[in-house]
Amino acid sequence: MYEKHAPFAQPLHRVVRENLATFYAAIEEGWQTGPPEFVRAELAGYLDCSVMQRGFAYLACEDCGLPRLVAFTCAGRGFCPTCLGRRMNQTTHNLLAHVVPPQPLRQWVLSLPFPLRAPLAYETGLMSVVARVFEDSLLRWYERRLAPRDRRAQGGLLNVIQRCSGDMRLNPHLHVVALDGVYVAGPDGQPVFRALGHLKTDEVADVVQITKAHVLKALERQGVVRVSPDALEVDDALAERDPVLAQLASAAVAGLPPAGPAERKREPVALATGGGLEIVGDLVVQDGGFNLHAKTRAGALDDEARARLLRYVLRPPLAHDRLAVLPDHRVRLTLKRPWSDGTYALDMDALALLARLASAVPLPKQHLPDRRGLTSRSNHRSST
Repeated sequence: MYEKHAPFAQPLHRVVRENLATFYAAIEEGWQTGPPEFVRAELAGYLDCSVMQRGFAYLACEDCGLPRLVAFTCAGRGFCPTCLGRRMNQTTHNLLAHVVPPQPLRQWVLSLPFPLRAPLAYETGLMSVVARVFEDSLLRWYERRLAPRDRRAQGGLLNVIQRCSGDMRLNPHLHVVALDGVYVAGPDGQPVFRALGHLKTDEVADVVQITKAHVLKALERQGVVRVSPDALEVDDALAERDPVLAQLASAAVAGLPPAGPAERKREPVALATGGGLEIVGDLVVQDGGFNLHAKTRAGALDDEARARLLRYVLRPPLAHDRLAVLPDHRVRLTLKRPWSDGTYALDMDALALLARLASAVPLPKQHLPDRRGLTSRSNHRSST
């Protein structure tokens, strides 16, 4: 059933509309210029999203003639909870109904080193390069693991670029939902699915090491990094081309003004330490800033878990119920899940949140989801 949205009643809408002019003035005063036009357009569009005075469609039931007014939305791609939430649900339904075969799924989450996050977020095409390298590394690992002598073995995955962490800091990273196995040719020549079964943490370590080597090699060919045994040098071309965008990106990555700092609300919990190749937890491994998580799996017959997994990777970076305006006019951002040190929420100035929202806006024409081997016309899909 259609339910009318009330954007003016949402804390996020209030924070944006009451502080956007101040945010622009602060940037122009400090950096002598404003944010890029595509960021301005996204923020302005959000303020008009679902506002009836900004335009609406008049609809009527064909049977009874009952009228309905439906407000236009912004169709935002950065942070709008309404538009991204609707897209999440529509895409999940389409994938399960027409694309994803009834086989087990596993989520692989790849996070990248801090120095790479700003250039990957704003250098055209770079994140797509990283995404494709990770796809190749993962699919080839599945093929080697399950069908090393079968060149026709085929896996499949959905790769989604997320731009933000749970605290809305700029953090371009990859969420991959992969078929947890590969298709191989059966005795009659028809494709048969061979499931992975039990995944070991040392196998996750193999994947992250392979991915790290291939990603750094690809970025070195692009001229973005220079890799040496002692250090990783990152080219700062963004700072020269668009200094305002570079400063916003750096602020949103590291929590610097105007994007932070944020006051943490936490419960006392012991911190884990370590360095180099480190096993962080069960099926969670990191190496030199590359962190790979592969613990989440949905069975072939568990439709609810499969839908929940797809919705999770396609989710908006911020939900309405995670944000609250405090009495002192600061905002509290509740995390999706507490951090390892016990932090469960962040209190910050409204301008800090706006800077993080600005960093969530992708470059124009940047394609965020990517399907690899998962197509409605796949031979494997049609024969299952």
